[in-house]
Amino acid sequence: MKQRSTGSVIAAALAVLLLAQPAAAEERHGADDRGAQVLSNREVYRRTGKTISEWGARWWQWAFDHPEVLGDMTGEFGSLGNVGGPVFFAEGASADPVKVKYDVPGGQYILLPVATYIWTLFDPCADVDCARNIVNRNFLEGISYVNVSIDGEAVRHLSAHVVRVDERHPLVFKVDTGPIQSDGYGGILDAVQGGYWLMLEPLSPGRHTIAMFATAPNIDGATGEVLNGSFDLDATLKLQVKRSRRP
Repeated sequence: MKQRSTGSVIAAALAVLLLAQPAAAEERHGADDRGAQVLSNREVYRRTGKTISEWGARWWQWAFDHPEVLGDMTGEFGSLGNVGGPVFFAEGASADPVKVKYDVPGGQYILLPVATYIWTLFDPCADVDCARNIVNRNFLEGISYVNVSIDGEAVRHLSAHVVRVDERHPLVFKVDTGPIQSDGYGGILDAVQGGYWLMLEPLSPGRHTIAMFATAPNIDGATGEVLNGSFDLDATLKLQVKRSRRP
């Protein structure tokens, strides 16, 4: 995550969190996660009309527009995840353990930012090739551990849910990084992102617990260089899923 001014704070908080996805990879990644209600990347596109990488980009745009969801320690901003579509945007972890409770509308898919990273195209890394290297190699290859459980059941085959910035057709999207700073950073900037994203089938009405944990590399937010050490991303979401309203 880019840790430059606004983009830097948001990115770091979500380094997650808290996945750009080639179509060929989606074809390869059939996930055997039915017990954990996780859709394969191919199923995400078939059911929602967008790839998992496109939903990841939408999530980041939403997070930059609502920075209060980053590092939320109370769940008071959880309702902002209801973006008015078929997918609910869940919160993720920051560098501190997060345990939150909030309501989720019934009948919506749930997008989980497990361990993701965004880079906004700005000097000294202002082109896609450079940014791809930071996201794919420095961040993704530096993740040493990742675990997700849903109502106590571990999600299997997490590697099938990794999204990388594609070499031939990278998904570049725009984010609002806030006021322009003295060094020129800010405003509407292009960005790429990658990491572990999970899309859940609509959960049954009632209480559900989702636990996400990852050990991620420590990356310089201004240069994208890998620094010494790592940090843990630890989020526990206690969700109250409402009953769907009949039309």
